Amino acid sequence: MADPLAIGVIGAGPWVRFVTGPVFAAGPETRLAGIWSRTRANAEAAAEPFGAAVFDDVDGLLDHCDAVAIAVAPGAQPDFAIRAAERGKAVLLEKPLALDLAEAERLADALTSRGTPNLLTLTNRFNPALPSFAEAAAAFDAFGGRGCFVSGALLPGGPFATDWRLDRGALLDIGPHLLDLHEIALGEIVAVDASGDVQGWTSLTLHHASGVTSQASICCKATGENRTEVEVFGATGSLRYDGRAGNPAETFANLRRTFVAVAGGTPHLADVTRGLHLQRLIANAEAQLAG
Repeated sequence: MADPLAIGVIGAGPWVRFVTGPVFAAGPETRLAGIWSRTRANAEAAAEPFGAAVFDDVDGLLDHCDAVAIAVAPGAQPDFAIRAAERGKAVLLEKPLALDLAEAERLADALTSRGTPNLLTLTNRFNPALPSFAEAAAAFDAFGGRGCFVSGALLPGGPFATDWRLDRGALLDIGPHLLDLHEIALGEIVAVDASGDVQGWTSLTLHHASGVTSQASICCKATGENRTEVEVFGATGSLRYDGRAGNPAETFANLRRTFVAVAGGTPHLADVTRGLHLQRLIANAEAQLAG
């Protein structure tokens, strides 16, 4: 058996504590090589449950890992990801790629020009419930569809109610997940019509290359049960994907195994190019909502 892939983590926020740290520390395909954060105390708190090393600078972390998981705010992600790419490390990216489209393009250009192996954390792509839906949707003659991502993640006091999310609203944060699901269900999105409020309820009409349309609803300030779902309709019935159906532990184990495969040279559709495509759609929608 090959040695576990040594994963360095840049960042020490709630995603590292809840997901990145536990997932890569669990192995067996990976081991958590260490964590760096601008605030050492945060890195120490994130690393302590796993007995992982804490580094005082990014270069020290890069010296001791095979691949890097980026888990910082999108404004900081491009510089750190490019720095890791320059050191020849495979990179696990978060969505959105950046706070603005120009920075997302800079990041995508840097990684693709270097041929840097990379994977984008579009979580639903790794849900064991998705492949059967995707296969059925590819053969389904749909009239159109609808989807939603509704949660209370941005209500006061939540761990993910961070400054950039509160400032920009749910669309930039959650939009990549939902638009990606709509493309899996109905094919490439070529245009978006947006209405509503990025700080409340956002409604998107999505125009697909096939000629059909679908509606996507996004809100992260709703109390009650979280919902991530897409449904398509046609003359023979309907198909539905429910993001709650999969086992989260299996989802993140799939993510871990996929990143190891990507670092080993096997590309995946959920990459920086896909992230850039999704961010272009979101930037267009945000511009419409800004009026």
